[in-house]
Amino acid sequence: MSLFFFNKSPKASAELKQELSDSHLTVNGNIPEWLSGTLIRNGPVNVTIDGHTNTHWFDGLAMLHAFSFDSGKVSYTNQFLRTDAYNQVFNKGSLNYDGFAADPCRSRFKRFFTWLVPKSHPKLHNANINVAKLADQYVALTEIPLPVRFDLQTLNTLGVLDYQDQLPHEKCWESAHPHYDQNALSTLNYLIQYGRTSYYTLYSLVDGSSQRDILAQIPVSEPAYMHSFAVTENYVILTEFPFVVKPLDLLIKGKAFIKNFSWQPERGTQFIVVDRKKGQVVGRYKTKPFFAFHHANAFESNEKIYLDIVTYEDAGVIMGIADHFKQDSQGSKEDVSVSSRLERFVLSLKTGELFSYPVMKEPVEFPRINERFDGKPYQYLYMIDARDPILSKDIRPIYKVNTETQTILKWSEEGCYPGEPVFVAAPNAKNEDEGVILAVVLDLFHHSSFLLVLDAKTFQEVGRAIVTHVIPAGLHGQYFPTN
Repeated sequence: MSLFFFNKSPKASAELKQELSDSHLTVNGNIPEWLSGTLIRNGPVNVTIDGHTNTHWFDGLAMLHAFSFDSGKVSYTNQFLRTDAYNQVFNKGSLNYDGFAADPCRSRFKRFFTWLVPKSHPKLHNANINVAKLADQYVALTEIPLPVRFDLQTLNTLGVLDYQDQLPHEKCWESAHPHYDQNALSTLNYLIQYGRTSYYTLYSLVDGSSQRDILAQIPVSEPAYMHSFAVTENYVILTEFPFVVKPLDLLIKGKAFIKNFSWQPERGTQFIVVDRKKGQVVGRYKTKPFFAFHHANAFESNEKIYLDIVTYEDAGVIMGIADHFKQDSQGSKEDVSVSSRLERFVLSLKTGELFSYPVMKEPVEFPRINERFDGKPYQYLYMIDARDPILSKDIRPIYKVNTETQTILKWSEEGCYPGEPVFVAAPNAKNEDEGVILAVVLDLFHHSSFLLVLDAKTFQEVGRAIVTHVIPAGLHGQYFPTN
């Protein structure tokens, strides 16, 4: 095991300072011996310089956490991505790096929008949202291309994944939640290209290739902020919320990126359905105004599309979590996350009829499924309680939801705040929920963290691996099996 500490800039500090390498964790219970691979978690870490700190959770520095499984044993490695933002903080002692919601000064504003200007040397962005395998490379993702490559074993930063195509690398925004097509062996994603004419551009990336192929380009005058999207067997569905931006405002108003967007509920929310084979828009279907970060899943049946989405009444949640690092110690600050719920939208492609109903009214987030059922009829969904652990002292469960019967199983423990639940299928699994759930849990009572392993079918704990330090609340992760 190796242990590293920061010592470059005496002005800079972080809520998690140490980096561990191949630390063997104490295991309570039993970790299934068939687990052979690595869970990579990504998320922001708060940094402070001269008493100033990140004002928004999404602006924390990217740190990767790796849990590797071998014969019932678990080892742990964590490391900051060595990005331009990392260099700005720990080598220059400055918080002036590209952000999501931080208000820029004028000089910093120019740096923030360098992603709108072509560059000869690709920038290492603060990729703190998700991870994936693209073009045979393991990459960290944010909503600004390009992905940042890393080594799966050491977590060392390897540089950008520089696509070899004519699609923009910098003049766009894209989802950090690509979908993988197991039949075509390709990844599906979209770009939002900003300009005099803006576009939603859908593309595919075949395994082993670094060239993205355009599936469809949809012109749009005022693009919406969209964090994720849905796919089915025959369609890609973009959910266009009434949280939109005038592209010119990004250039002239001098605001942080997300603060240029405005909530316009009179527009309603539109589902833009695109034929995956023909690349044509099948239709636009309007429903009530709502906002969402995460689609849970979607599928087709009897000429209808079913979409399961964690919804919010409006986009206030984006700025409502701006003070994630500065919560009121008395718990008096409103927790905007409680407005979320799981909804199912049912869209008839034949008649255009569209309606929705709640599947689960409890405040939830970070929905995950058995990825083999992505875009297909499915039954089980895994989520966490969305309430903030500082503002809400109640127990916060991990949920298993049966979407057909709407029955719910829970795991919870007093003082514990689980992160996103990742499903891993057992070898030769025949049933959808045959496998385990992996979740990083923050234990507020014991000021520590652990990796929780649940039996996905019974939702009973089978084991946990104890981490020697607190892992800050993260965003997303993926399990990569040993080849």
